[in-house]
Amino acid sequence: MTHFIFFHGIGIRSPFWNSIVPKLEEKSLNYSLVDLDFSSLDNAFQSSKDSVKDIIKKYPDRNIVMVGHSLGGLFATYVAQSLGDDIHKLIIIASGVAPKQVSIKAIQQKQINVLYKTIKKFGMQMMFKGYLPSWLTQSMFFTKNTPKEVQRKVWKDAVREKQSFLMEYFKSKKVWNNHFKRVHFSGPDNVLIIICDKDKLVPKHASMYLKDHLNGSYKVYKDCGHNDIITSEKFNKKFIDDIVLFSSI
Repeated sequence: MTHFIFFHGIGIRSPFWNSIVPKLEEKSLNYSLVDLDFSSLDNAFQSSKDSVKDIIKKYPDRNIVMVGHSLGGLFATYVAQSLGDDIHKLIIIASGVAPKQVSIKAIQQKQINVLYKTIKKFGMQMMFKGYLPSWLTQSMFFTKNTPKEVQRKVWKDAVREKQSFLMEYFKSKKVWNNHFKRVHFSGPDNVLIIICDKDKLVPKHASMYLKDHLNGSYKVYKDCGHNDIITSEKFNKKFIDDIVLFSSI
C-alpha cells in the first residue's frame, strides 16, 4: 500500500495542496501534508526528516512516496538520501539545484548578469516577506492556466518567512551540494523530476542537473508555471495520474 508525503515550498504551507486534495480523496489515496519548520534552515532539515520518520512509524507497512514542490523538493530529496531504503519513490516538482562547479563560460555569463541577479534576489526577498502586492508577484508563480480566483486563494494562505531564514535560503547552494554529494537514493525507476516549462523561479538547467545527479526520470509539462501543476485543472489531474503510475513501477 502506497502513502504519499507532500512537502510544500517557501512562502506557503500545506494549504498549497488544497487544489488536489479532492482528487487524492476521490482516488482513495493515502497521503500526508507536512508543514515544514522554516524558522531556520537547520530546523527545516530536522522537521523534514522527523515528520517522515513519524509517518513511517505510524504506517510501517506502507510504501512511502516523497513528493516535494519547489524548496520542498530539495527537502524531499534530503529525506530520501537520509532514510534510503525506508523510501519507496521520490518525486520532485519545479525544483532543482545549481552545480557546485561551473564552467568559465558560465562564470562569464554570471558576471554579465550580476546586476540582474542582485535585483532579482532582492525582489524575491521582498516577495517572500510579503512586502510586494499580489498583482505584481502572482505572474511569477502562475500562468493564465490558473484562474485568478484560485491564485487569490493561494495568496491568502501565503506565509511571511523570517528574514533570517530567507538569508539562509538564498545562501544555501553550498549546503545543498554538500548534502547531495553522496547519493544513496537514485535511479530512473526511483526518482522522477517534473519540470514546468513556463517556470519563472526555477531554471530548467537546475532541474536537469538534479535529474542527472540522481540519475532520475523526468517529465516536462508544457505551458505550465511554477504553481500551475497543482493549482490548475489543466495540469493537476495529469499530475495525480503521473505520480500514481510512477509509484506503481
